[in-house]
Amino acid sequence: METSALRRRVLLLRRGARLATQLRGWVRSSEVAVVALAVLVGAAVGLLAWGMGTLAHGLQRLLYDLEPHLRLSAATRLPVWQLLLVPALGGLALAGLNRLIARWRPKSPIDPIEANAMHGGRLSLTDGLVVGAQTVLSNGVGASVGLEAGYTQVGGGIASRLGRAFSLRRGDLRILVGAGTAGAIGAAFDAPLTGAFYAFELVIGTYSIAALFPVVASAVTAVLVARGLQAGTYIVESAAPSVVDFGTYPLALIVGAFCGLSGIVLMRGVGLTESLLVRAIPSAALRLVLGG
Repeated sequence: METSALRRRVLLLRRGARLATQLRGWVRSSEVAVVALAVLVGAAVGLLAWGMGTLAHGLQRLLYDLEPHLRLSAATRLPVWQLLLVPALGGLALAGLNRLIARWRPKSPIDPIEANAMHGGRLSLTDGLVVGAQTVLSNGVGASVGLEAGYTQVGGGIASRLGRAFSLRRGDLRILVGAGTAGAIGAAFDAPLTGAFYAFELVIGTYSIAALFPVVASAVTAVLVARGLQAGTYIVESAAPSVVDFGTYPLALIVGAFCGLSGIVLMRGVGLTESLLVRAIPSAALRLVLGG
C-alpha cells in the first residue's frame, strides 16, 4: 500500500512538472500570455495600492486623531506640538527600521529603472516590500513623501518575480516590469495614460508595439481595481475642455519650458541640499529626526 501511494505521488509530481514546463513554454512563445501576465500584475498592483494607502491613512488617523474621511494634507487645525513631535518620533522610528534593514540587507535596493537598464528586468520583490514599508511609515507619520515610489518598487518586484517564475525572455521580462510600474503609477494617480507614459519613457526606455498591449492592459487593470476599492491617492477633477484658439499654444509652450526648467532646478537642488546636510549632520538618524 505504501509503495503504491508513493508511486501515485511520484506520478502526480512528474505530471505537475510536465504541465509547468509546458505552461512556461507557452508563455515564452505567446504574446497573448505576456498580456495575460500583465493583467494579473495590474490587478495585484491595484490591490497593493489599496493596501498601502489604507495602512498609511490608518497611521495618520491614529497619530493625528483625524476624521475617517479626512486626509492629513487637508487638515487645517492641528496642535503645534503634534505637528512637531509626531514627525520627529516617526523619523526616529524610521531610523531604527533602516538600521535593522541595513543589517539584514546591506545592499541598497535596485529601482525598476536601473533593473531594466542594467539587469534585464531582474528585480528583488523583497527589496520592493522593504521600500514599500519605509514609504508607508514615512507617509503615515506625516513626512512629505508620496506613496507612488513604494507602489512602483513593489509593482516592479511583483512583475519581475512573476516573469522569472515563467522563465520569460529578457525583452519580455523588461516589458512586464514596465507594465508593473505603469499599473503602479496609474493606480496612484487614477490615470492609466500617465502610468503608460511613465513606463515607456523611464522604465522600458522606448515605444514599441510589443510593449503597448501589456503596458496598457496592466495600467487599465490597476486603475479599475483601485477605483473599485477607492484606492486612488490623487483624484484630480477638471472641467469640460473649452475651445482652445491658436493664440494659446505659445503660452502652453512657455509654460512647458518653464515647468521643465523648474524640474531640473528642483532635482539639482534636492541633490545639493542632501549633500550639504550629509556634511553638516553626519548622523543619518539625526537627519531623519530633524527632517521629521
